[in-house]
Amino acid sequence: MNALADKYGDKLAILGFPCNQFGHQTNEGPEEFMNTLKYVRPGNDFELKPSIEIMEKTYVNGLTAHPIFKWLKSEIMIPTGGMEDTKENGCADIDALVLPRDNFGGSTVVLWTPVARSDIAWNFEKFLVGPDGSVVKRYSRYHEIGDIAPDIDALL
Repeated sequence: MNALADKYGDKLAILGFPCNQFGHQTNEGPEEFMNTLKYVRPGNDFELKPSIEIMEKTYVNGLTAHPIFKWLKSEIMIPTGGMEDTKENGCADIDALVLPRDNFGGSTVVLWTPVARSDIAWNFEKFLVGPDGSVVKRYSRYHEIGDIAPDIDALL
């Protein structure tokens, strides 16, 4: 995200929405979130560029999903991309919704209901919204953030 913020400056608004629906990996309070980024995940004194706006922690899936995510998912139901399985999950990257977790005996727990085909699969799924407010693309969690640049260029 920092690289995109550097490249596009005020031509691009980058919004981050922390969510604790994926393996309880974001269970800190709002006052602790930036320190978690800096010291834990990704760590190594990582700091977001000041132009990146971090929103309040919210729900992205299920009955209590924030309206913005209900709308985003209704516009593009699954991430853009081919049917490649780059992570050897046994299914295409864009189709991987809930994957087994080794420490849970090959099973996992979904922390929301109802589960829908359009659900955001995991942290770092991304949406590109055009200057007119239309949803242009939805990227899987495996899509490198820097690889979104050509799509942004096409919009500018």
